[in-house]
Amino acid sequence: MEFDLAGYAQGRFADAKALADATAKKLGSSGDQTPYVYEGRHAILAELGFSLDGSRQKGYAVFIEGRKAGTGAECSYALLAYAPEAEFEAYADFILSCLDAFSVDRAAMRSPGPISQFSLEWPPSRGAVKTVALPGGGKAELPWSDEEAAEEAATCLREYKVEACYADEPELALDAWARFYRMAYRESAARLDLLALEASRSLAGSADDPTETARKVLAWVQGFAYVRDEEGSDFVPPLASAYGASGDCDSRAVVAAVLLERLGIDSILMVSRDYSHAMLGVDVEGGGQRFAFNGKRYLVGETTAHVGIGMIAQDMADWTKWMGIDLGN
Repeated sequence: MEFDLAGYAQGRFADAKALADATAKKLGSSGDQTPYVYEGRHAILAELGFSLDGSRQKGYAVFIEGRKAGTGAECSYALLAYAPEAEFEAYADFILSCLDAFSVDRAAMRSPGPISQFSLEWPPSRGAVKTVALPGGGKAELPWSDEEAAEEAATCLREYKVEACYADEPELALDAWARFYRMAYRESAARLDLLALEASRSLAGSADDPTETARKVLAWVQGFAYVRDEEGSDFVPPLASAYGASGDCDSRAVVAAVLLERLGIDSILMVSRDYSHAMLGVDVEGGGQRFAFNGKRYLVGETTAHVGIGMIAQDMADWTKWMGIDLGN
């Protein structure tokens, strides 16, 4: 499979369609083109079908229109992902994953990717309401969309399939595992913004005490029902986990990290294959066990057992068996 990324100075092409047409002509590619909006920019999702060195190629491309001068990044982008036509089905998840991993700027790193925003408009229409328990106590009625939850689940399942392909590759397995969680974060972080806003209100009493805020968020996820998606990705996606108050250790840790990030508290995900477990790491003051990562020492947070922040079971305290993941980077 090949993934190509090209950036063009603003003004090189009149719009996303002009870029798509020029690229298709250059490649001799045939296939439908569908316009949509990605991060407020006009974009095109195009089918690719062309010959390369005598071999027929098949895939998808995303073309993103640049902004006018003075409004932010000015480049327009062409993203192409393809494989030999005979092997397209085997590479389909990789192709979509590569395209969906692109971010037009840093802010877009916490919004659904180009493929997700094609599949379901962003921000989505939320016609239903869910009652959600809040960290710090209380409940809130928040807008809800079954379609949005389904899109989140589909992305997580696709990324699980990609990650699983590296399970028997020792040099790549851990990187692939970390990438799965970053893609899950990227798909869901902005979807949790309304919950984070309500959480900031429910936690107003501890706003000046980051350690107490982290303690309350940790206690909140510790109270979730223990649920695993063993038929799919073995991971309850963050939106479904937070709104349904359910999930396994890694789902809870990702949810807590997303909310704490929006509250201005640096947090990481900690995972261990040896212990088959995940925890939260928080850069706050306080006593307890700490995990060294990226030049900081994060206070650990157990997400499934009802224990205080900084506490970890003695039989899981070998830090060489843990990996830290900075979800937003």
